[in-house]
Amino acid sequence: MHPLIEVKIDGNPVAGAFYERLVSITVTDKEGLSSDTIDIELNDGPPSFLAIPRKGAIIDVRLGYGKLRSLGQYTVDKVSAKCLPYSLSVSGKARDMRSGKFKERQERHWDKVKVKDLVKELAGEAGLGAYVDPDIGEHEYDWVAQQDESNIHFLRRLSDRHNALCKVKDGRLLFSARGSGNSASGQFIGSVVVSPSKIIQGTCSFEANDRTKYSKVVAYYQDNDKAQRVEIEADGDADGDSVFRIPEPFASVKEADKAAQSKAKALKRGEGAASVTVVGDTAIIAGAPLLFGDVRPGLDGVPYVIDTATHTYRKTEGYRTAISAKLYDGKSGGSKKSAANDNDPDSTSETSKSEDKVAPNAPAGTPATPSEWTGQRRYGRTDEN
Repeated sequence: MHPLIEVKIDGNPVAGAFYERLVSITVTDKEGLSSDTIDIELNDGPPSFLAIPRKGAIIDVRLGYGKLRSLGQYTVDKVSAKCLPYSLSVSGKARDMRSGKFKERQERHWDKVKVKDLVKELAGEAGLGAYVDPDIGEHEYDWVAQQDESNIHFLRRLSDRHNALCKVKDGRLLFSARGSGNSASGQFIGSVVVSPSKIIQGTCSFEANDRTKYSKVVAYYQDNDKAQRVEIEADGDADGDSVFRIPEPFASVKEADKAAQSKAKALKRGEGAASVTVVGDTAIIAGAPLLFGDVRPGLDGVPYVIDTATHTYRKTEGYRTAISAKLYDGKSGGSKKSAANDNDPDSTSETSKSEDKVAPNAPAGTPATPSEWTGQRRYGRTDEN
């Protein structure tokens, strides 16, 4: 199918000359609080030079094969023109990340505050709504401080501590378990399943890293009553023979435990990666689960999480999406809570656990693929999304 593209600037469709001069449009969607970007390349020159877009203009790009879907709104922050030969380049950043409140350095603290209330307050300051994963959101800090740092930096630090994906999308701040595959509304978005017919030849690769494996992660907190540091341990890789120690002391046992658990998952994600370029699909987004099917033994069914999705439209190639992903950490998403244990965020259904299986022929140490990931497909449904 031939892809269709529609571009609007400040809400107005661009003129036909824009499409005649268009060389490429690239939209980069990254996991986390790194700003999503747009880059447009155009042919320019006499006798009719293109109008130079003003900085601050809002660009909306829609792509698809039938029903078009927006890849987001972006604010122009740079325009570059070259002469002899002539060309014009326009770049911008995600509109939602342009709020000055995100970049303003502040010094303040909160007492007896839950993560959900903290995130919602910071989102509100930037004029955004918020979704906070219930399990993460109920964690309560006795005291937490923003120490001469921007809201972005503080949110990144908070998300690392809770192994959370923190991202701004569609006017909402999403704070959910990394690898859970939840959208800004809190719903599971479905897995991106890549098959050979969709892969651009020569672009698919994966690796299993032989890094140091840690059997446990140790964090510390300061027990003021006993005037001593106390260790908190989190289980790491069962095949590991080393201990990873977090040097930063934490204020409470709950904080230290969260930090240790989060670091154990982050170390697991570093053990594998995959990349592939496929026939373009706007349904492919950063943070979504990724699975391969019928590609090769050792790759098929192995769980990954997309960290970057780069959508590119070129007249010479059509529409393609380049994906880079990291190995799933094995703990963040998939298994449902059992009805009997709804009040225990660390409790999961034994039935769900038994349905999670390690992919056949997967490298040693590969985590089990959540059963939920195999039941809901996302890729290939562009016109429905």
